[in-house]
Amino acid sequence: MANLKKIWPMLTAAVLAVAGLARAEVSCTAPVPTAAGQVRGMKESGTPTCAWKGIPFAAPPVGRLRWQSPQPMSAWSGVRETVAFGPHCMQNGLTGMEHLLTKAGMSEDCLYLNVWRPQKEAPPAGFPVMVWVHGGGYYIGAASTPMYWGDRLAADGDLVVVSMNYRLNIFGFFALPALREEDPHRSTGGQGTLDQVAALRWVHENIRNFGGDPGKVTIFGESAGGWSICTLLATPLTEGLVQGAILESGGCEESRDLEAGYKFAQELAPKLGCKAEDLNCLRKVSVKKVMDKGVVGGMGHMEFMPHHDGYVLTGTPLAMIRAGNFRQVPFIAGSNRDEFGNALKLKREFRRIPPDQYQAQLQEKFQASDEEARTLIGLYPLTEFQNRPVNAYGRMFGADMALICPSYSGLLAAARHEPNTYYYHFEYDGMKGGQYLGAAHALEIPFIFDAFDRLPMSMLYNKKNLPEAKALSKIIQGYWINFAKTGNPNQAGLPEWPKFDPADQKVQVLDTSVRTAPAGMAAKCEFWENFAQHHPRGELMMGKRN
Repeated sequence: MANLKKIWPMLTAAVLAVAGLARAEVSCTAPVPTAAGQVRGMKESGTPTCAWKGIPFAAPPVGRLRWQSPQPMSAWSGVRETVAFGPHCMQNGLTGMEHLLTKAGMSEDCLYLNVWRPQKEAPPAGFPVMVWVHGGGYYIGAASTPMYWGDRLAADGDLVVVSMNYRLNIFGFFALPALREEDPHRSTGGQGTLDQVAALRWVHENIRNFGGDPGKVTIFGESAGGWSICTLLATPLTEGLVQGAILESGGCEESRDLEAGYKFAQELAPKLGCKAEDLNCLRKVSVKKVMDKGVVGGMGHMEFMPHHDGYVLTGTPLAMIRAGNFRQVPFIAGSNRDEFGNALKLKREFRRIPPDQYQAQLQEKFQASDEEARTLIGLYPLTEFQNRPVNAYGRMFGADMALICPSYSGLLAAARHEPNTYYYHFEYDGMKGGQYLGAAHALEIPFIFDAFDRLPMSMLYNKKNLPEAKALSKIIQGYWINFAKTGNPNQAGLPEWPKFDPADQKVQVLDTSVRTAPAGMAAKCEFWENFAQHHPRGELMMGKRN
């Protein structure tokens, strides 16, 4: 167990010692060659880093390239100024989030990435590289969100940090037989995943020019970015591109077969005024109409995800990992204690359920059978939840079933093949409003990027709670940095984090006291995997009934 107040001076001294070894400063504005042409970056304000923002890594997926696999970017002459983020990929809900994002706009032409590096000479092999995949349910999101900026992580860790956009919703995960027929690899329904692969290929081919080591690339992502990490480990297309992976609050089941994708798309095409086989018609539909008619449901409904089409995936990522068909590289995975669980408290009907209705309401509101309800009561004794059913239901459906067990199951499957795996639970709730939020979904992100003063996380931190959070951030960020450099999160001065052993399962608890504890998830996650096969997980997270 480690007390943050005791460990903070040692961590600070270590950081200062490393800073004292600074190498010669490099120019941030000197042209840098890429495969498509030269780019010019800028000195990032506030940190000793260089930044290149809005570098195109593939041709704009517009016109005849809509719904095609990403194509190579055409070469340009001269030096391209890359000092502003590229547009966000098309998505509903962006207008309401605009104050949380940079003013980059939104466009189908959105396949851009960003690079940050320390403003000093790289070591002979280059800096290790971390590539961030943003979340948003495959529905919304953008690499330019302020809490994802990579300047501080790059400076603190002597790393190159990369983030990318990828096509979302109907633009990124639309499966049609006609699209499969025209694709040289007979691939369809995984355009967004192929965008991520294209970005990783760009990194492999170009990152040395930015001071990075193409042979030491760690991918990391949260939520849909975490699902993407599993997909990128499972797909054969990333061979040689990835040497480490970190999954934050994601999972490995989020893919669907082509028949399900075809059925969804064939129902959608007529709403766009086209026949499903008429790609020419579909590609002429205005972007606005595609958004208005084609982006249905909403985040959490899971209409959009990669498809196992025989090229991107041959099955669900979890099935592929269990079979050993994946990138067997060092792997960190974990989740946050409460995830979406506390959201259930916003509904009066759940807040008012009395203890004597605990089992009955599992059957009424969550579709559990009598046997399932009795099993759940055994796995989640009400005494562990202040005798409040709403607390237990939130942990069950908004946390464990939704994200904790999918993350655990992916790690457990990987650990049976790759010994260098590490499991964590983020349990810190000392932020503003933490008594209501708990250790909720995405709240670990500022601890990695040191983004406590950047939107939206700046709404949760102030002078009173920031010192404690910063101390924990030094530990969490230290783990991530060490892992990117060595494949092992441990380093002198940090609490020891043991490897995950499937036979003796331990988890690293990330809280004010960082400690190792029994994982205690095997029986719960075995139940939830079976339960999810018969129940609509996205609906049950919020207690909805069909």
